[in-house]
Amino acid sequence: MGRTPLTVVCMGEHVNIVQSLIYKGGNINKVDNMSETLLIAACGRENEKIVQLLIDKGADLNKVNGISETPVTAACKSGNEKILRLLIDNGCSVNKMDGMRRTPLTVACQSEDEKMVPLIIDKGGDVNQVDGGGVNQVDGMRETPLRAAFKKNNKKIVQLLIDKGGGVNRVGGMRGTHLIGFCKTVIEDRTFTQRQCI
Repeated sequence: MGRTPLTVVCMGEHVNIVQSLIYKGGNINKVDNMSETLLIAACGRENEKIVQLLIDKGADLNKVNGISETPVTAACKSGNEKILRLLIDNGCSVNKMDGMRRTPLTVACQSEDEKMVPLIIDKGGDVNQVDGGGVNQVDGMRETPLRAAFKKNNKKIVQLLIDKGGGVNRVGGMRGTHLIGFCKTVIEDRTFTQRQCI
């Protein structure tokens, strides 16, 4: 199928076998025939010990896989907060877009991950930077984190993004402002206060 033995064991929970293959000369930055990196394979399968081992051995933290994920967007997609912390603590940017121009914060909002969103913001997601990372960042689909949270109708994440400075007047992917989406949410489900729609 085009997988290297090292990729296969990184997708499992075989830390000792990964260690052994690396010791025997396995290249930790090699991309297999399916265009998968070892680090992203481990991040996607939520194996913290293997992620830590690969980081310790010098895995490229910025390499994308065949579907253009970065290790950070893969961790956000899988919902593993511990792996996300490991990646950030070892130098991965919370504002770096992946090859599909998705921001980690937008991916976390799309995944409705109520632990990762505040973590990304707390670890440096700049909520006011329009053309960099943060809640006003537009991804390749012209989606902002706030718009993604609106689409998922996740009130807790919407509220957090607004509280952290998410621009409700920013135009999102469908040319509608976040304020319009927010007011629709308020009208459909009156769980927000009137003050928030002003």
